[in-house]
Amino acid sequence: MFRMNLSHFQYAALFNYGYWFLMLNLYFALANIPLIAAFVLLQLVPSNLVYYSAALIPMGPALAALIAALKKIVVEKDISVTKDFWRFYKGNFSSSMKLWLVTLALLFILAMDMAMFANQSIFAIVSPLFIILSILLINMAICGLVILTETKHTLKTLLILSFYYAIKKFYLTFLNLFLASFFLLILFIKPVFAFMVLPSLIFFLIVRNSSAIFRNEMTIIKGSAQH
Repeated sequence: MFRMNLSHFQYAALFNYGYWFLMLNLYFALANIPLIAAFVLLQLVPSNLVYYSAALIPMGPALAALIAALKKIVVEKDISVTKDFWRFYKGNFSSSMKLWLVTLALLFILAMDMAMFANQSIFAIVSPLFIILSILLINMAICGLVILTETKHTLKTLLILSFYYAIKKFYLTFLNLFLASFFLLILFIKPVFAFMVLPSLIFFLIVRNSSAIFRNEMTIIKGSAQH
């Protein structure tokens, strides 16, 4: 009887997680309609980089809401998926948008610089620097989005904390970077699959990994937010 009850609870938990992840993926897609429209209407070519960059703007608050919702699932093992996602979206909109706009702007500048140097002899020398800076920016953005779902900071403080942990915990944040890069890669290759299947799975792993990164640090971070 115990084994039957245990199996029943396991199936119920799997069903709940499947439902939560599916609904979070749906809401994440709805929050990124401009990017979906860009995939449908525009070719993925360098001349459309400006349009794709603009279409990526809503992704910042959507990612913050997704991370906050998944963090609640990890901690509480329960969520009111519709209510909580849009509550987190609204509550973190301003701070996540500021962080995301800075990240996109800097990545856009780096992409333009790489395009400018592409046909020059020094490209082989400067391209690794651009790639390293791009990796650092993406890593900082992930750290920042995780931090802002826990505490409120000014943009300057959030950038400093993101840089600090992206460097200090690089051996752990690199996994987050790999997972996020994999999601972005699939997003541009198979956008429908990426939106409907991957977001909750990928960022659930990022949230779990980030809990290990910040487990002993979050008290300090929260303390700095109160001063």
